[in-house]
Parts: sequence; C-alpha cells; structure tokens
Amino acid sequence: MAKKFKTAPAVETDAPGGLRLTLQDYIAGYAPEVLLPLPFMQGCPALRFWQQTFEPQRPGEAKQLGKDNIRWPYAERLVYLAREFIRLDDRCRRYVLKAAESKIWWRGDDIQRFRVIVAAQLSYRRLSEAEQAEYRRRLMLAARGFGR
Repeated sequence: MAKKFKTAPAVETDAPGGLRLTLQDYIAGYAPEVLLPLPFMQGCPALRFWQQTFEPQRPGEAKQLGKDNIRWPYAERLVYLAREFIRLDDRCRRYVLKAAESKIWWRGDDIQRFRVIVAAQLSYRRLSEAEQAEYRRRLMLAARGFGR
C-alpha cells in the first residue's frame, strides 16, 4: 500500500446530514441482520457484543465523507467479522470470545490459523521485555530478507 494512504487521516467533520450518523444507524442501513439479537450474545445488545468481540476502531477507520456517500471502514469491518462469526460453530465462537477477553483479536482468519496466532501471542507475552525486544529485532531482520 502506498505510504500516502497509510498516513492520510480520515476526513472527520460534521457536515449536515453527513458524518453525524451513528454506528448503529450506519450498520442498520446496509446490514440490519447483524444487529439482530442471537442466542450466543446472552442478552447483550448486538452492537455492543460485536464491539467487545472485535478489535476497537483503529486510526484511519473513522467515518469518511465521499462524493455521494459516507464510508466507515470500522463499521464495514465489524459487519464483515460479524457475518463470519455467525457462520462459525459454537466451539469456534467460544474460542474467539475467549481470545477477545485476552485482547487477541480475530480478524476472520481460519480457526486453525487463529489458534496458531493465539499461541504465538501468548508465548510472546510470557517473554521478558529484553526477550521481546530481541524477538522483534530478529523478526525485523528476517522481514528485511524477504524484500530482496
């Protein structure tokens, strides 16, 4: 991805009828099925459930006013992940929810791959600060080797 797209801030103004749209309204406008209460939510409102289960909004995922519409990458990510989560079986859902409690975020990965990610993250967290720094240094050296 071009560098200009990584650092460009989202346009965040309250244009009339534009960016005052709430997350609930935005999602209800094009994916109302995601906001329906489901048994695994255990009475938690759907939007709050999804926000607790998936990674919080990241920089660059704010509402953006386009020519004819509003784009909200965070809301779009929530909808995508919610739809994928609903397709999972109960055992996989429980695993994703348990990982979210530890702030290890599922991003729609295949569950086998996600299990590897969780294991790696938990082992990394058990390292001392010095060991984490060394791990990151080795990782950066290996990543430089891929660019050749």
